Amino acid sequence: MCVPEALFKNLTDWYGFEGDEKSIPYRKIYVTDDKEPSFDLYPPLLHLRSYEEHQKLDLECNSKETIGYVKSYIRNKNGLKSDVAIHLFDAKNGDKLPDDEKATLKECSLDGEKVHAVSLALLIGYKYFPLLMRWLPFSITNGNESYESHYHRNFDSSYPVGVCGLCNLGNTCFMNSAIQCIASVAPLRNYFITDRFEDHINSENKLGSGGNIARAFARLMHQMWSEYNRGGSCVPRELKIQIAKIAPQFAGYQQQDAQELMNFLLDFLHEDLNKIKQKPYIEVKDADDCPDEVLAGESWSNFKKRNDSIIVDLFYGLLKSTVTCPGCNLVSVTFDPFNSLSLPLINDCVDVTLWPDKKYRLPVLPSCRAKDILTSLERRLPLQDGYEYVATTVCNKHLKVIPLTSEESLRHENICIFNLTKSACVQVFLHVDGEAELPPFLTNLGINRRQFTKGDLILAVKAELSSIRPKYGEMFESFASAKKLKFGPDNEVFDLSVESRILIGLPESLEIELKESLTRFPVKLDDCIDLFLVSEQLGNQDLWYCKKCKQHRQAFKKFDIWSLPQVLVIHLKRYRNAYRLYKNDILVDYPEKDLKVTCIESTKVYDLVAVSNHMGFVGGGHYTAYAKNGQTWYSFNDSYVSRLRGSAVTSDAYILVYVLNSISMSPDIANGY
Repeated sequence: MCVPEALFKNLTDWYGFEGDEKSIPYRKIYVTDDKEPSFDLYPPLLHLRSYEEHQKLDLECNSKETIGYVKSYIRNKNGLKSDVAIHLFDAKNGDKLPDDEKATLKECSLDGEKVHAVSLALLIGYKYFPLLMRWLPFSITNGNESYESHYHRNFDSSYPVGVCGLCNLGNTCFMNSAIQCIASVAPLRNYFITDRFEDHINSENKLGSGGNIARAFARLMHQMWSEYNRGGSCVPRELKIQIAKIAPQFAGYQQQDAQELMNFLLDFLHEDLNKIKQKPYIEVKDADDCPDEVLAGESWSNFKKRNDSIIVDLFYGLLKSTVTCPGCNLVSVTFDPFNSLSLPLINDCVDVTLWPDKKYRLPVLPSCRAKDILTSLERRLPLQDGYEYVATTVCNKHLKVIPLTSEESLRHENICIFNLTKSACVQVFLHVDGEAELPPFLTNLGINRRQFTKGDLILAVKAELSSIRPKYGEMFESFASAKKLKFGPDNEVFDLSVESRILIGLPESLEIELKESLTRFPVKLDDCIDLFLVSEQLGNQDLWYCKKCKQHRQAFKKFDIWSLPQVLVIHLKRYRNAYRLYKNDILVDYPEKDLKVTCIESTKVYDLVAVSNHMGFVGGGHYTAYAKNGQTWYSFNDSYVSRLRGSAVTSDAYILVYVLNSISMSPDIANGY
């Protein structure tokens, strides 16, 4: 039990105290910035050990005390002037504490809740700490424990500059993964490494952090791209501290969402570097009957009047949103900037058979139109030029023929795909005493006239059966020669305008077997983009107010990509509801090179430079990253780095970072920076 000192004195006066009062621990009350008193039940005990003189100092203090307080304590004990540099780092793992003297011990994970006693190593008076620590092995002994710095072991000259891991500060793998992805964008990274960002720091912007996040990110980029960190790791502690000051949800050490952290970091880097010092008021005008080109231009211009930074120039595009009222058909069009696309994952599949025996399971849009099936096929199979592809479904032993350019839905049908020439074709039904030997099929007759003979038909059917197995075609031809086939109608000449289906009876000795093998195709990234662009009806919780009906409506909303950014960040929506209860682990097949994305303005080609991976269960699990350095892919698992063996395509992919092909080939500083 903790009691105030005055109350404790009264209690001892009233009841007495057996023992030494000095054995009773005292805790200092600390008043926080919001005037709330607090104290540490288990305050951190810092064992301070100097490398040069083996000096030993012990300091017990409140977790709300700052790094500056600890350094002042050391200076006072050693009689040092205030301008003497003091570097603190965890003697156990070599992690350097931030230079920000306003950072509290709690923010640096040095509070007594996790570890009561922490050994800190001191270096006094060294200006070039990173260079020194790379080559200065040391050991510190504290009681029965001996700590040896691992800094000198991290360097690996076989890795290029920039292949540097990030230490996990306690469930911060989500942050490490997001940082590796952002750092893989060469124009942005170079902008910070060359310190050009300093010219654009907007310390007056109340929407930013006063430049603190930008400067912390820049210092981290310098460390990661240091010659002395090749193949090693560095500590993103300072950046985490600055982020936590603005966003309390990232202050602790609970697992968070990498995409949320990435969006936050990009937003605050933008605001810290926003060239617009005074954002003008922009009046939103009624855009009825305004051409899309004019409205898009005005929307982008208004956005740029308030937002101008390298983040905008690299990461931002423009989305067109079309909302249609189901009551009065009023159409409302707006244009909104975006810095990432959150793509839904396709869960709908349909089984189709490409005649005669190639069966595929294709991911399709929920509408499952004939044209959607054709698009899905074209993305996965080399379809033959010069043919018209049609879908057929069987209804009462008749074929329903649907062109694959049709808007008609084919959901839950037995779908067979035929490739037809421009010549005449006819439906054929092969049976033995009325029982179907094969499903009805379409066959090309190879003629361009309305009438055809039995001979034309026999040659066409023989070719179809031979495509299944050559012996089937040969046996069919021999039966025809022996006149063992039963035709219905039994004509010598047929008219296409009258006969849409020909029944052919087979001898029992001809048994045709189709050996269908099902091929399952993975979902492609293009499929997810298509689904993102599909019109959908809003739910009951997202009603839209129609100014014409004067009512809230479940309107239909559709997105179109109007313009694309230089850096395209894609978030795969693996969680199926707002509460993140269900995770979709489906493999999305995304290209590492030459991703073609079409917007209303143009088609752009992108190359993949980074992937944020999430593996494991919802609300926990673990994040890693893949990032490209030069032409080589590397895996980043917190502080551990390695060359990636195999493809960067994985079912764990959560965030994809693409850059324009022109940037990936020549990653120079963006124009104007």
